Amino acid sequence: MGPDGEDCDARLHQDAAGARRRATTVSIVLVNKGDSRIARTLEALRETDAPQLIEIVVVDASQRELEGVRLAFPSVRWIDYENVTRKSRTIAEQRNVGVASSTGDVVVFLDANCIPVPDWLDQLITPILSGAENIVVGRITSPSGATIHDVVSRQGGHDGSYLEECANMNVAYRREVIERLGGFDEQLGFAEDVDFAWRARDAGLRIRFEPSAEVVHDWGSVEEDLSRAFRYGVARVRLYRKHTSRVGNLVRSDRYITVYALYVMALPVALFFPEYLLLLLYPAIKNRKQQPLLTVAYHLIYGLGVLSELFHVPTFRRGLLTR
Repeated sequence: MGPDGEDCDARLHQDAAGARRRATTVSIVLVNKGDSRIARTLEALRETDAPQLIEIVVVDASQRELEGVRLAFPSVRWIDYENVTRKSRTIAEQRNVGVASSTGDVVVFLDANCIPVPDWLDQLITPILSGAENIVVGRITSPSGATIHDVVSRQGGHDGSYLEECANMNVAYRREVIERLGGFDEQLGFAEDVDFAWRARDAGLRIRFEPSAEVVHDWGSVEEDLSRAFRYGVARVRLYRKHTSRVGNLVRSDRYITVYALYVMALPVALFFPEYLLLLLYPAIKNRKQQPLLTVAYHLIYGLGVLSELFHVPTFRRGLLTR
């Protein structure tokens, strides 16, 4: 085929892709509980390209504390979530309500207080609209670019790579995927997003990593971050209890969880052998360019969360698990 034929094929392909995009709607779902910083996210989304193809759905569990924010964004479909179960955490339930209340062929989850970079949405959903992917996750960075979360994000992979799991802070799903897997597990209490990703992988689906689909997220104060570490530790135990076939990962990809949990469990040894504490020098030096003391503290509290859930230790749980 000559150059003219190739150009014609290219134009036809582009026209077909454009038609698919025009026929496809995108639902951006945000779940929230009283975080007024969601206004920053909604303001950023106002400038998203092709607004006629996009709907924004907020599922808020703040008991109408954010009426001012709701009124400031009349085009947003705002759902006041009623917590009839009286659970302390209803994120999975809110996600399911958001999916059921939305209409898009592609469902995007974005966390409150996440600010998308230009072309974020296009980069995130194009692999799905092209038919190449079913799940695409974008990069999450912090304003400073110098937190433990930024390190994890950089380790996520490169353009076109695939992940074994992902959070729901910045991710797009083909709606059929969510329906096929039955939505989010409302019994876990934590890590319903990672559980969903693991179930997707078990079903043979791929999770595409698209670093150019970036959002900037403020992780908050040190106290908030350490509280989050504790919850993540609790969540990881619950995940492995549900997905027993993945327990082998605790000595492979998740071995750091095992190491820190064992270290915390053996801390009383330091009363007799203070040299035991010197073992923390290794992770501190390894992360010397990335907030070493905070990184070590984060992992230690993560390990404490693991042990707390594993042995049902009540200490600190009530306050830390409800934040």
